[in-house]
Amino acid sequence: MTQKDKKLLLIGIDQAIPYLINKFIKENAIPNIARLCENGVLAEAYSCAPCDTPTNWTTIATGAKTATHGVTSFYLHLQGEPLDLGAKLRSRTQLSRYCQAEFIWDVAEKRGLVPFIINYPSGWPGNFKKGAMSLYTWRTPESYQRMVSPSKSYKFTMKATKNTLSGSGDEDLIKLVLIIKGKSIVSPHTEKIILSINSAGDISLIINGVQEFIKEMEWSSWMKIRINTTNGILPCFYRIMIVGFNDEIVTIKRSTVYNAKGWTNPESFGEELIKNVFEYDFPHEHEVEFMTKEKISSYLVSARNEALMLAEAIKYAKRSLNWDVCYFHYHPLDTINHESLAYMHKESPFYTEVKAKKTFNTVETAYKIVDELVGNLINHCIEKDTTVVFISDHGAIPTWKTINIPSFFMKSGLTKYNWNESEKKYVIDWKESIAFPYMEPPFVWVNLKGRDPHGVVKSSEYEDVRDSIIETLYSLKDPNTNEGVIEQALRKEEASNLGLNGERIGDVVYFLKPPYGIFDGNLGTLDASSMTKSEYNKSDIDMSRSFFGAHAYYLPTTRFGNYSISVPFIISGPGIKKGIKLDNIVNLVDVVPTLSHLLNIPEPKNSEGCILYEIME
Repeated sequence: MTQKDKKLLLIGIDQAIPYLINKFIKENAIPNIARLCENGVLAEAYSCAPCDTPTNWTTIATGAKTATHGVTSFYLHLQGEPLDLGAKLRSRTQLSRYCQAEFIWDVAEKRGLVPFIINYPSGWPGNFKKGAMSLYTWRTPESYQRMVSPSKSYKFTMKATKNTLSGSGDEDLIKLVLIIKGKSIVSPHTEKIILSINSAGDISLIINGVQEFIKEMEWSSWMKIRINTTNGILPCFYRIMIVGFNDEIVTIKRSTVYNAKGWTNPESFGEELIKNVFEYDFPHEHEVEFMTKEKISSYLVSARNEALMLAEAIKYAKRSLNWDVCYFHYHPLDTINHESLAYMHKESPFYTEVKAKKTFNTVETAYKIVDELVGNLINHCIEKDTTVVFISDHGAIPTWKTINIPSFFMKSGLTKYNWNESEKKYVIDWKESIAFPYMEPPFVWVNLKGRDPHGVVKSSEYEDVRDSIIETLYSLKDPNTNEGVIEQALRKEEASNLGLNGERIGDVVYFLKPPYGIFDGNLGTLDASSMTKSEYNKSDIDMSRSFFGAHAYYLPTTRFGNYSISVPFIISGPGIKKGIKLDNIVNLVDVVPTLSHLLNIPEPKNSEGCILYEIME
């Protein structure tokens, strides 16, 4: 077998939970994932702290720990910047220039393999000579929106439009004006189309002088237009369908208007995906038993369509690029878990048998959608020499209490806030604040003089302030139970065994106990530089209102009932043992060294894990 014969498909499923994977396999609900296990190895793996999305998808692509690759969650503080700046720049960690480690796909390309990366929360924009990187539904900074206007139906009254243009004696020419609007469109865009119907009933469209014959209920060819958007004038594509016409009304359906620029690299691949993959909607023959309309929410219908089109994009890239290495990520499980886990946990105050049953049905449907995606790709993209990996970035645990860290730090004297009348907020007073907390990642920075722009703490006071921060964190107690809510609070040097020691790591690192969380649906609360009046006066600990599952605030080893922060790791392919379940828990940093070994390429230069020889024949 030559190096070029070796292939890799990494199926990245955000926030898959080992307990649920095992449960649904036993219940025969996810047969394709079960088949992967039968033909390979099933294991459990620990994430890197903080156990969050950008951090661990970067680890899965580099083999590096957090301090090494520097992707510290959705928020990143760089030394020398104001302490609060990183808390205002969500998701910049997903950009390749902020990653300090080498990606496996770059090593693979150097060795002659063709990579295709899509919808992946790390490494954008990539720079391949033969492969491609594409965004999809996952939002990433410094990219353009893929869709600029949603699909729309138009109805035209024949009396108002018929014979407004002069045609030949045996045809009617009907002038149709389509108004295209969207949030990113600077001003409504007008498209003028001439619909021609001859005496034989043949329909044709005349757009910019070009005529195309179409049938009723069939899409036209893709039409290129230029639309003025908030990102400038972009090359866009749409198509239309004649839904029906009679002597009184013409009904036109317009597809989503797609922008071809700024979300693939190379940019030309964006137009290819639009023309060969994207559909206005999936036809009814895609319907399957578990997706009956009576039992499914609109979110899951949308999530399934997302999965189907993602699979089509990967299959198209296989045909057009003939990729050797494919990494992708699919996110809807994360959304569902965040909103539902507490309803399925018997210790939760939100638990009832009726609610738990309903929620389990929803979660099971979501896993079946994932399973359908897995089967789709296995059936169309796998060759005999392909290694297939099913993996997640982090699990999750049920939560139902929310901690107000900024308010607690204010009451403890670590930070001070003053009312700002113009902003109608309490704003941090840097001259009187000795510490600044982040929540995602769960770090605290000392406001250190000589290092931080607003620094007030002398270097001689640094250790005393860190002691004070740690003591303060451990003093945070639930008023109903009088129990502490902090599992660990450490100097970053003490957290080096967790991969948390370096310039991008906070001076103090902390982890919560279940069922406490920090985020409850408002991203603004993750920036501790200001607080609204309600946040300022809020209790230190409240019952959650919208988020009932979390992961970013806990140790990788945290378990709570059936749920864990650990993730499923399934691998199948040539040279891999079959039907084995590992007793020991592995680490996500071990994935890249193992895959590099199987692909017969060097490990990325910053990789820190071990090759999992125990999974190999």
